[in-house]
Amino acid sequence: MNQPPKHILMKNFLAVERGYFDRVLYPSLVETQQIISPITKTYLIAGRRVRIHFYGETVAHIYSLALTHHPLLDNSDADLTIYAWDGTTIGRHMMAPWDESTFEKNYTPHQVSFFGVYVGGEESLSFYDEETKTGYFWTNDASVLPDWVTGAPFRTILHWFLNESNIHLMHGAVVGTNDSSVLLTAKSGSGKSTTALSCLLSGMNYLADDYIAIEGLDKSVTAHSLYHSAKVTKHGLTLFPELHEHVWNKNFDEREKAIMFINDVFPHQTKRTANLNAVLIPKISSGPTRLVPATKIQALVAIAPTTLLQLPLAETDKIQAFKNIIEKIPCYFLELGPEIREIPDVIKSFLNNGTLE
Repeated sequence: MNQPPKHILMKNFLAVERGYFDRVLYPSLVETQQIISPITKTYLIAGRRVRIHFYGETVAHIYSLALTHHPLLDNSDADLTIYAWDGTTIGRHMMAPWDESTFEKNYTPHQVSFFGVYVGGEESLSFYDEETKTGYFWTNDASVLPDWVTGAPFRTILHWFLNESNIHLMHGAVVGTNDSSVLLTAKSGSGKSTTALSCLLSGMNYLADDYIAIEGLDKSVTAHSLYHSAKVTKHGLTLFPELHEHVWNKNFDEREKAIMFINDVFPHQTKRTANLNAVLIPKISSGPTRLVPATKIQALVAIAPTTLLQLPLAETDKIQAFKNIIEKIPCYFLELGPEIREIPDVIKSFLNNGTLE
């Protein structure tokens, strides 16, 4: 697939209509299926059985690295089926959606049950058929995908699928103790990753670094882990040098982040689900680390923009869904002092006591 025009790259997400899927993408899958047999794995993700057919060993390896903390299931019926392949099997690129003028200019989420999106920066196509509960993920060459795709595969498809069950993807880290947890969410540079890693190294449980699935029940909120990957900046490796030997992509530059797979290093601290007890909004402070009450609006402002920017074709009522979840749990600013070792102690104390001391 050739490079998209600049105006498409600037938008990052491009809605693609079903006609392109029928004419171009699906025939590519059929051709691939005639050449090789899939490597099939079924995972339990957020309480749902997700079966993935990987076409090719490289595709299976790259796309499953972040999912190995989920138990593998037998071949009974799946709630969601995903087909994953790339262009290397058939040895040719596909016609780009903008070349066919098939992209959807006036996309209206509530009027369709078939979703399609091109994601700029990774040259990937994701489609989801709501009626058959089937997802399709294609890229030109899985071996050269950006590391963020390896750390969060099928994110868009899982977002569409889980949304039907009132389970919502949010941008944030989740750490905890026992069966309790907190959601750390804030704009980039606020100390979210440093906080999560300090909690991990203190022995706390780890559910997510960037993307978490949040389910609002009648009187409680549950956090479901999607990936056991974590992103670490060069500054983070300076703060936590003991992590350097565990990063997956050691040759990253200043603009990138290293990827760690937590379950491979800290398997006993990797949790797949937990009660969500609070939203914490990290911010750098010169004083001691402490929790300060935040309003629901302040929490919503911390969660919504950074999340919606990363959810292509999000429903128009997504903010209301976030608001309904936030209303069920307390919200605080986590003022981060200069002493990193204080951070996990403050969060542990809150979770153990259920309130501010």
